[in-house]
Amino acid sequence: MGLGFELAESITGHFHRFDDPMKDGVLRITLRLGVDGLRRFARERRIEADGVIVAEGLAENGGSGRTVHGTITWKLLDEKRVPYALTFQGDDEKTYHLRGQRDFFIYNAIDSLTTMAASLYDDQEREIGRAVLSFEPRMEIPALLKSFRPRVRIKALSRKRR
Repeated sequence: MGLGFELAESITGHFHRFDDPMKDGVLRITLRLGVDGLRRFARERRIEADGVIVAEGLAENGGSGRTVHGTITWKLLDEKRVPYALTFQGDDEKTYHLRGQRDFFIYNAIDSLTTMAASLYDDQEREIGRAVLSFEPRMEIPALLKSFRPRVRIKALSRKRR
């Protein structure tokens, strides 16, 4: 039997591409986060992330967004950071990556954990832009806590046939 959990997270912000640095685009990411197995999570500290990304002019899909998946690594206690590594397909059908992290600073605990600096990479792993994302703690923390669900995975026992 494996115990885990899942919850939802939404972060919004803006980004700019290096080929047009004076134009900011809206960036919204809604994620469903999941952990299958608390022992594995304690060892690897990895959270699976699946959801939708809307990146103005890059991944809009008519406003409904594009599927995004990846991982979040919970390194808050020892390294004081939470790295994100997400992958999505753009409207041009190319693969893009968003990599960023939330840094924790004790003197600014709330603001530091609600802000994420990130970079955008193309399918050749070239950095093509930068982003700043955040969530409003008064709205998002209650929603995050409300979305929390425990997961229980029971391994099926095989029956011997006589």
